[in-house]
Amino acid sequence: MKIYAIGFLLILLIGCTPSMKTPDLGGIYSAAAKNKGPERNPIIVIPGMLGSRLVNADGRVVWGEFGGRAIDLGSVEGMRALALPLSGKGWPKDELRPDGALEQVKVSLGFDFQFSAYSGMMRAFGAGGYLDSDHSALSEIDYGPGHYTCFQFGYDWRRSCAENAVLLGRFIDEKKRYVSNERFKRTGKRSEVKFDIVAHSMGGLVARYYAMYGKRPLASGGKMAVTWAGAKDLDKLVLVGTPNDGSIYPVQQLSEGYKLAPFLPRIPPAVIGTMPSMYELMPRTEAGAVIDKDSNPIAIFQTESWKSLNWGLADPAQEQILSQLLPEIADSQERRKIAIAHLSKMLSNARDFHRAMNAKAVPPAGFQIHAFAGDAVSTGSRAQVGADGVPAIIDYLSGDGVVTRKSMLMDRRGKGSEGGRLQSPIHWTHSQFVFSDHKKMTSDPAFVDNVLHLLLERP
Repeated sequence: MKIYAIGFLLILLIGCTPSMKTPDLGGIYSAAAKNKGPERNPIIVIPGMLGSRLVNADGRVVWGEFGGRAIDLGSVEGMRALALPLSGKGWPKDELRPDGALEQVKVSLGFDFQFSAYSGMMRAFGAGGYLDSDHSALSEIDYGPGHYTCFQFGYDWRRSCAENAVLLGRFIDEKKRYVSNERFKRTGKRSEVKFDIVAHSMGGLVARYYAMYGKRPLASGGKMAVTWAGAKDLDKLVLVGTPNDGSIYPVQQLSEGYKLAPFLPRIPPAVIGTMPSMYELMPRTEAGAVIDKDSNPIAIFQTESWKSLNWGLADPAQEQILSQLLPEIADSQERRKIAIAHLSKMLSNARDFHRAMNAKAVPPAGFQIHAFAGDAVSTGSRAQVGADGVPAIIDYLSGDGVVTRKSMLMDRRGKGSEGGRLQSPIHWTHSQFVFSDHKKMTSDPAFVDNVLHLLLERP
């Protein structure tokens, strides 16, 4: 009888629990979304790490679809396709190309199912014409016929953020001409075209580099004067869950490999280690975010540290993977030499990138930088490397489960000054906080409501 009573009480409590209220986004924003006048900035949506589909020269999906016709990432073919060419010098190209942002990730394992990636955000902005009819709260906004004001920038997330920023500049040049011509056809008038960018996670680093340096490639040593060359094309830059001061999790992924889901193959460290973006996402050296068993800081941007810890491309246990990535090199010592040279190049590039992004500079008048940060999820902030060489998370801060609030804001307040005003190299126009995790925050109705207000209604 007691069990039945408890069960009945639970039913009553669940029935009395208020459901979360969501706004009528269509009723609020449809009129503003239909406005195609010159005062309405077109929007560019930039996804984060892993957020763009990658296809090969034959159009087969390498990243963004699993099973079916997609290349199996657990196979030798798949690893070779996903890895960037190993080289100690230069930036060799491969055949992969981006094919738009991932609205849905399709998995075929004898049966098909999909899980959402950026579908909520794409629906809300109508980006790339992605307007579906499922009538969810995030797709009720009517952009009207001839919709041409929202775009998605898909990019090869394996490559350096600085390299992708140059491509973003070319994309903006192309879309600027397109929007200008569309406005002229519809109104008979020419007007200045400026964009608003909404960038999630690593996409925010791409956008911020472009705003600061335009289409200028990353300079050796990272010694670059901030020109704000890209900001002339922008009005508002909205960064969502961006690791402006890095994240501890790429350190784990570079040393141990990456697994997207339990039923998908683990991508080996040697494959992940070919990608410059992964090193750019690591925490800054001065943060002391990785310590040894005696609590001494580890110089994670020095090649010798990786060799001593047997991490990533420097791990002798990755020899079999290296033999598959470098089948033309018969000698194992020669393969290791190439891998270490590639690792050194990646670490040097990341140091240069961090130096460029650390620069303090006041943005031009009228250019706004907005932050949407998660701060409701306990997020790893520091790792300790044990005798086995594995970096284990030992400290946590408020964040979104991947990026801490402190990193997102690039909060440089030191110990003892936490209670004072925010100190950051980024001149934030406004900051807002989202109570969802890293993957879900772009579909959170509270985020979508506030960002649409910012882009469609605020001057």
